[in-house]
Amino acid sequence: MNSIQYLISTLLGLYMLIVMLRMWFQYCSVDFYNPISQAIVKITDPVLVPLRKALPTVKNIDLAAILFVAVLGAVKMPLLHILGGTWSTEMIGQGWIHFLLLGVLSVVKVFSEMILYIIFFGAILSWFSRGNDPFGYLLYQLGEPVLSPIRKFLPKTGMIDFSPMILAIALLFGNRLMYDIFGTLWAAA
Repeated sequence: MNSIQYLISTLLGLYMLIVMLRMWFQYCSVDFYNPISQAIVKITDPVLVPLRKALPTVKNIDLAAILFVAVLGAVKMPLLHILGGTWSTEMIGQGWIHFLLLGVLSVVKVFSEMILYIIFFGAILSWFSRGNDPFGYLLYQLGEPVLSPIRKFLPKTGMIDFSPMILAIALLFGNRLMYDIFGTLWAAA
């Protein structure tokens, strides 16, 4: 992978993460007036507002954001092949199913990475936070929908919350399992 391919891959991955964050912000009903929320809305509105005219939000899940991440995931690999000079017309006929699968896998991978980052930063921030921190509250709002079901099954341990660690282990195991199933497609997603 040359430097241009690396740069494009990184920028596409970052934008896919931001768009997925926008979907998760909406699902979690995060405070819209938080500065981070405002920044993500401004970054993603140019692509999501036109898509929302065709794809509605269902049960607080922004289908336009999910579709956009899938399309970016499907387009990323052919774009990197074109930039690397390894693109051929045979790839269109042979690989379009792979590109569609790559788009779907990209949605799953970006979502799981996003959740892992949220719980990681939330756990680290909890060591230093003294309350009334808007970023800490934002991470709490984003992590609570996935952490609260785990807390229901864990025994009460006092001040220590093991749910982020259990979720992180489950996400890392899921990542490894998907790599075992899909191989290089999962690595490319």
